[in-house]
Amino acid sequence: MPQRPEQLPARAPLSREQIDSARYVGSPEHKTHRWWGGLPEAYVPESGDASRPGKQQTTICPLLTEQDRDRATCWVQGALRAGRFRFYEGDQDFPKKIWYRDQAGQLWFGLCVNTVLGQYKGWPAEEEDCVAVFGTLD
Repeated sequence: MPQRPEQLPARAPLSREQIDSARYVGSPEHKTHRWWGGLPEAYVPESGDASRPGKQQTTICPLLTEQDRDRATCWVQGALRAGRFRFYEGDQDFPKKIWYRDQAGQLWFGLCVNTVLGQYKGWPAEEEDCVAVFGTLD
């Protein structure tokens, strides 16, 4: 397997204030049921393969309630505190991609939708998907 390049550019650690301001905002394109943000955009036909407008497949996020949003905000902040992220060259204040393993062992992949405000969407992920982006998970 080819060597993964180092993060670009090198960044100073996120401040406590930045981490505390980060939020999970969700995304309708990964929801199949009504959620705190409104109506879903994803759907699951009889074939069982989830899809969304403009995409053939999508991962469904089961977080639908405001309590789910608050728990997800905790995992976003936990991932940032633990340094479980990767900056990319175009990122501004917050890293584009993060990962977190919850108490039940479920991996979550987060994608920053606003790298100035630290707003993230996320979904359950398989280990191989996270390893492909972040390398080894420790």
